[in-house]
Amino acid sequence: MRGSRHFAVACRRADGSILVHDEPVPAFFTRFAWARWPFLRGVFALMDSLILGMKSLLYSANLAMEEQARPQPPPPTITQVLLGPLMPLLSAGGEVGGRPISNISVTGSAIGGMLLGLGLFMITPGLLAQLATPILGETRWRAVVEGLVRVGLMLGYIALIGRMKEVKRLFQYHGAEHKAINAMELEGSLSLESAMRASRIHPRCGTNFVITVLIVKMLVVMALPWQTNLMSIAMMRVALLPLVASISYEVIRLAGRYRNFAPLQWLVTPGLLTQLMTTREPASEMVEVAIASLRGVMVREGATPPDSAPATTIA
Repeated sequence: MRGSRHFAVACRRADGSILVHDEPVPAFFTRFAWARWPFLRGVFALMDSLILGMKSLLYSANLAMEEQARPQPPPPTITQVLLGPLMPLLSAGGEVGGRPISNISVTGSAIGGMLLGLGLFMITPGLLAQLATPILGETRWRAVVEGLVRVGLMLGYIALIGRMKEVKRLFQYHGAEHKAINAMELEGSLSLESAMRASRIHPRCGTNFVITVLIVKMLVVMALPWQTNLMSIAMMRVALLPLVASISYEVIRLAGRYRNFAPLQWLVTPGLLTQLMTTREPASEMVEVAIASLRGVMVREGATPPDSAPATTIA
């Protein structure tokens, strides 16, 4: 969970207790006012999510190693599942004989996943649309086809990995995160009961952001001259990503703030529906961990969490 100045990671230990670790967010994101300007903050928000995600993954994985009598690898992340055989090449160090996972391993996995994602979801659809020009003709339909192919690849990928046992559990924790935040924002409560009855769908979800990026990207590509050279297509799709991400971030931000404004909600509806694939109904123990993490952030930020929350140990 991330606050305005701090973030917290909550992990359940083998004895059933919940350990909460918190840190300040990287100073860059809080020190410079221009990093929070509209249509610029979206790019830095992506960087922020990547850095905090890697730090959280490294902390939780190493804690899991310490908790086990016979060290075993932690459940694979989505990036690790996707990269498969490439992981040994990206993991310079990693867990060997119970040693902690290295920063290089996590960073390498993230970079490899990003490159593979750019190639599969950003560049490949544009190349396929260009190859289909003899059928589609010199029309804007190429941009529409490109966008539909991109969305289809993304949904197919989510559906495929969602069948894996480890990813199903990951999606349950994703749902627990949303339930805790919805209970806080809509009911002003952080009790287990309020979180369990809350929705697992949230407008500021990363899934919503990804699908909104794909839709905005299709609209932007339709407004620009079509590139005929395959290398130009690839470079243009990558170059447009910061602009598209910035626009999408502002849309998601407004949709989260004005939940009763129908036009904004219609725009993010595809992303909300996709969350039915990327979240699962969590067990109560998972929701307790999410509540503990959110409560840890609020305490660190100087806010007073309402209602009771699971007992935690602050690291």
